Amino acid sequence: MKAAVFRLQLFKPSETFVAAQALSLPNASVTLVGRNTFGPPVPGLNYWMPPRLSSARLAAYLAAGIGDPFVPFFKDWRPDIVHAHFAVDGLYALDAARTIGCPLVTTLHGFDVTTRRGDFLRSRRPALMRYALQQSRLKRQGDLFICVSNFMLHRALAAGFPAGRLVQHYIGINPDDFCLSVHDGPPRVLHVARLVEKKGTRYLIDAFARVAPAVPEADLVVVGDGPLLTQLQEQAAGLGIAERVSFLGAQPHEEVKQLMSHSSVLVLPSLTASNGDAEGLGMVLLEAAASGLPVVGTRHGGIPEAVEDGRTGCLVAERDAGAIADALEPLLKSSSLRLEWGRAGRQMVQDRFDIAHQGRELKRLFMRAAA
Repeated sequence: MKAAVFRLQLFKPSETFVAAQALSLPNASVTLVGRNTFGPPVPGLNYWMPPRLSSARLAAYLAAGIGDPFVPFFKDWRPDIVHAHFAVDGLYALDAARTIGCPLVTTLHGFDVTTRRGDFLRSRRPALMRYALQQSRLKRQGDLFICVSNFMLHRALAAGFPAGRLVQHYIGINPDDFCLSVHDGPPRVLHVARLVEKKGTRYLIDAFARVAPAVPEADLVVVGDGPLLTQLQEQAAGLGIAERVSFLGAQPHEEVKQLMSHSSVLVLPSLTASNGDAEGLGMVLLEAAASGLPVVGTRHGGIPEAVEDGRTGCLVAERDAGAIADALEPLLKSSSLRLEWGRAGRQMVQDRFDIAHQGRELKRLFMRAAA
């Protein structure tokens, strides 16, 4: 099988799952196809980009799909399947796939389904505005839509995606890529997220300030960048914990894995943003679990599908800093509890989210779409 994996923005540090999933497909020739790169290519994985477009042609393509630059490659390579990540990208891949009579499979991740149409229109970003105006075409003509969680499946149904062409499928990770945490120093809280409203970082900082007096040796490490960085730094300073909170900015995936192996607990207090954006699953939760870290998350989006409350971590309500603090304190004080939950988390990933198994299942879905 020849599969073209379509993502306009290739090799984003926050989307390592795109390449990992492509590499997990057994007995398949895979090429990533996109408009530009946002990070170094992945060794062993082919990729293709069209020649650089003029400003006028790029604007016409992004705003209206005019002058599709991917058609020549698709006509020449003739993939058996086109797999787009995110519905926004699925719309761009649709015409090229139709040109060669190739099935289009689109994975729905989160914001692409949960964000309100009006907010896409107000974004002033051509790709999002085009999707807001033309998403019905994708819903009518797309051959199969993969939802990254059961939560996403229900939201996609509510958004008008066709029930008969919707399936749920976890992307998964390779647990062997992650080392069990060997952190034996002062307890460390790790937060890995883009610093935007949806990730709930402000509530974690508030919670850490509440826990800090009870666990004076603990620190908080925040990995990620985003528009709220300065505001969050000011919040930590205002709460008197600036010296115990490190903002590391965006980090390469290998560095994130190292940080996980030297941390005590990961916290992802995601919430429904003001524009409706919600978490499809949260791949970082699986990576933390594979690293033997207990997780504190929220009862939000697909997070409860990746955290077993009371066994691999804790689930709390959205926007509840007090509940986050209550969940954190016993974990920071008890290495035995962290070890117990961390081992259970790694076992959960091995049992339910191993990417080798998920890759075989994904290929079956591709073959179903191509039949």
